[in-house]
Amino acid sequence: MTAAKKWVSAAAVLLAAVLAAGACGGSGTDEAATGGQDEAVRETTAAAGSTATGREAPNLSIKTLDGEEFNLKDKRGEVVALYFMAGWCGSCIPEARAWSELYPEYRDKGLELLVVSADPNDTPQTIERFRRAGGIRELPWAIDETGGFTRSLGVRALDSTIVFGKDGEVVYRDAVPTGRQTLEQEIEEAL
Repeated sequence: MTAAKKWVSAAAVLLAAVLAAGACGGSGTDEAATGGQDEAVRETTAAAGSTATGREAPNLSIKTLDGEEFNLKDKRGEVVALYFMAGWCGSCIPEARAWSELYPEYRDKGLELLVVSADPNDTPQTIERFRRAGGIRELPWAIDETGGFTRSLGVRALDSTIVFGKDGEVVYRDAVPTGRQTLEQEIEEAL
């Protein structure tokens, strides 16, 4: 293995460990799964990220599992939701399931969604196992193989959601499990 490959592999393991420590494996309570968030946590998270509320979407792209290029700048004029998870993250299942229910309802109204695995060790097979285990419908999915997409958006925890408004600015950001009701409210306000 070359030195560059060893470095990328070590960075991937470190990113996965940091993300695992920051989220996923939360309390597993109904409150966490249904969006019982502390407002101070949401505000602190928004202020800390490079895409805090009110900031414009950076010019970032990532390849989806379907082989398409997903570019944030190209999505201007649409509401874009990004959900960050990992194929082994049990606490990510409820929110991924909520997105799989909401996306078909709002896609024709202008919602674009991308579920991003922040674990570079995930594969299409691990994502498929996650989807089936959680009863999650087909969704647009990507694996951040280098961690660059996730880092560039200031995401530091799994179960993180960023919603960009039609003008390309962040209108919602969190780093905690979020329930369907909260997600739907944020989508409605953004549309």
